[in-house]
Amino acid sequence: HYFANGREIGSYQVAGYNPDSYPEPGVARGKLSERKTLVSKVYPGMSSNYWVYVNPGADLVNGAPVMVWQDGETIIGNQDLMRLRLQIVSDNLVAQKKIPPMVHVLIQPGTGGQEASGRGGGMRSIQYDTVSDRYGKYLMDEVLADVQQTYKIRQDAYSRAIAGASSGAICAMNVAWYYPEQFSRVLSHI
Repeated sequence: HYFANGREIGSYQVAGYNPDSYPEPGVARGKLSERKTLVSKVYPGMSSNYWVYVNPGADLVNGAPVMVWQDGETIIGNQDLMRLRLQIVSDNLVAQKKIPPMVHVLIQPGTGGQEASGRGGGMRSIQYDTVSDRYGKYLMDEVLADVQQTYKIRQDAYSRAIAGASSGAICAMNVAWYYPEQFSRVLSHI
């Protein structure tokens, strides 16, 4: 429930969290990188931020599975505006051996650039809602190429997933559709 000046101004209904959504004693926690900013060539003049969260035990020598999250700025650290509790849940599931330790790439939609003028500078709809191979090219040739300079990630589609909500869900499906040899798993929240 949200309050202002002593009165309720709205609420947000969410399902109850299960025990995996809370920090478990003795479970190792992963590491969130600092924010990285890239200037795109695929979307000329656009800049965008991304973060990387690595679960404990991820194989960064031979290559770790990778999960790409659209609107990543909403799920970093403790703010978690999407209420996914990504870091806590994934660390708990890794500790339980229900999922492998992985590299999570949390991408923020870009701003600026030639196509953003007249749109308040935001590129989210252009990037996420456009049905083409362009975002996938941006993701692989620019974002993941940059990620791979620091973190060794697996190249097979079986070990790669992409997720998003709303327009980010359209984007995730679009990437897997155009690049099935790169991504075979999609988490789409609508």
